[in-house]
Amino acid sequence: MSMLEGLSATLSDMGFAQLALVFVAVAAYSIAINGSYSGGARSGAASAAFAAAVGFAALTPLWMSGVVFLAVTVLAVAGFAGAAWALSALLRLGAERGKMPAVEIAEEEQRAPVRAPVPQAIRAWVASAIRSPL
Repeated sequence: MSMLEGLSATLSDMGFAQLALVFVAVAAYSIAINGSYSGGARSGAASAAFAAAVGFAALTPLWMSGVVFLAVTVLAVAGFAGAAWALSALLRLGAERGKMPAVEIAEEEQRAPVRAPVPQAIRAWVASAIRSPL
């Protein structure tokens, strides 16, 4: 059996548990490579991706086919991220970042906090509950 035939057999024999583990592995890997999360979140996501990948490979009939499938999936996600970065660089989307307009934070802090309005029906119910004898 060639590697492609093994990969095809893995895809056709996947059950719910295997699909869920692949989904968790890919989602956690996507979080792990995302720079907008903190280091702790990215580390936890990388650990979850690794654990899900090991679980998926253990559940496949041929563990080597599971490893190859995960490698192809990770390369596809990395390729998508690289293509998005290249398109962003080509269109110079990062160059549009500049200084934000000055906002007077001190002015906003001096204002008194505004209380959220409570609907009249809730006010009436609370007032009747307070006045009613128990």
